[in-house]
Amino acid sequence: MDLLYFEMLKGARNIIEVSAGIKKGEKLLIVTDTNKFKLAELLALSAQEAGVDWSVAMMSVRQPGEEPPAPIAEAMKKADVIIAPTTQSLYHNHATLAARKRGSRFIALSGAQPDTLASPATRFNFAGYLPVVERVAKIYRKSDKIKITSPCGTNIEASIKGRRINVDAGLCHTRGQAIGVPIIEVNAAPIEDSTNGIIVIDASMSFLGILRNPIRLEVKKGRIKSITGGAEAQKLKGILASKNDTNVYVVGEIAIGLNPKAEIKGILAEDEGVLGTMHFGIGNNLTLGGKNKANLHIDVIINQPTMWLDNTLLTKDGDLQV
Repeated sequence: MDLLYFEMLKGARNIIEVSAGIKKGEKLLIVTDTNKFKLAELLALSAQEAGVDWSVAMMSVRQPGEEPPAPIAEAMKKADVIIAPTTQSLYHNHATLAARKRGSRFIALSGAQPDTLASPATRFNFAGYLPVVERVAKIYRKSDKIKITSPCGTNIEASIKGRRINVDAGLCHTRGQAIGVPIIEVNAAPIEDSTNGIIVIDASMSFLGILRNPIRLEVKKGRIKSITGGAEAQKLKGILASKNDTNVYVVGEIAIGLNPKAEIKGILAEDEGVLGTMHFGIGNNLTLGGKNKANLHIDVIINQPTMWLDNTLLTKDGDLQV
């Protein structure tokens, strides 16, 4: 057994035993696709070694925002824990929301590669870092307004007054809970018509990975009004237009990354959680406590943000201030 394989198994075991905290008698469903079967195999092997009752459901690769096949959606409702190493994220899908309403716990490994399991971000001591995450969540909970700027040109404001604050700390132990791994983040769904300003995506994003050139989004009353940049901006335009759904243009999430071991790699499962970044979610936000129903959710990641929550400086050029 080579060292990388051993480290991948350690990461898989951390997800099974620590992140999911699977208890005796619970049933694990691993949902995967033909691109990610190696990940599913490593998770299943680790589950087997841990004495967990597991099964694997495989499907063809989904298009962005596409639902899993009906038989898999039904199986998800009957699982205690769902772990989803998939090419496209299932986190915001209606099938996932339906399973969570039945009590299933859900862990996404969106776009992950087998060696993502070996990443220090995945093998991280999530429980030990929880006080830091809760400290940030406390500031979110007592705040009404967010203002964000960045060296690349982001300058935007939004209201989160009255909105649920979601904590992804790498731990998924509560019925109906959903997290991503190795993401560590705190997020909220802004009031849908409250976001105004400019977002400049300069790190990475769903479906496109690491960006070669920044993409500039102009946002008015919560909706993207223009998308400018190079070839990647045109691709983003095409993805959104292909959905034939005006709600995919709504800014649906504002989140801060908090995993000190994560790095920007062009893999959504890790990129979203990088300490020193923040991200906006575009489109569906029902799973986050918002009101925007859409058939797509895209995450766009910003480097070195300066974030104000009311009068509290949360980050300065990406450095956590609290």
